[in-house]
Amino acid sequence: LGLKGSGGYRYFGAAKDLPGVKELFARHAAKLTKRKRGDIYRYITPDYYGLRDEEDGVLLELEGQMAAENQKKLKQCREEYRSDRAVGDDSGESSDEGVFLEGAENGIAAHVAVPSQEVVAQVLLKKKREALLNRFM
Repeated sequence: LGLKGSGGYRYFGAAKDLPGVKELFARHAAKLTKRKRGDIYRYITPDYYGLRDEEDGVLLELEGQMAAENQKKLKQCREEYRSDRAVGDDSGESSDEGVFLEGAENGIAAHVAVPSQEVVAQVLLKKKREALLNRFM
């Protein structure tokens, strides 16, 4: 058997039973004792699981501010979407194409404009026409 820090020297047979070597192995074994589950869980408090995070009120205040900001952004995006859609209806084209909510990656977006099958078909038809025109022009 070898010990760490012993320069790679190994002890075999009766050499392990020598007085100075026995203590070295005893100290080394004491360091390597396996921690029991109870010892590990003894130092884990409810704070580790986040159970007392709301007690001081700081976290609730910050979450409230972020929720209010996200609500404002969502309301603004909805208004922009509705105004773009109203303008798009007058021109005869649907404005569902390419509408995305900015800032939705920070939270859950309540409304995301998804184009209908008809709009997708129209867009694909336009792109095919453009490709054909560009090919022959």
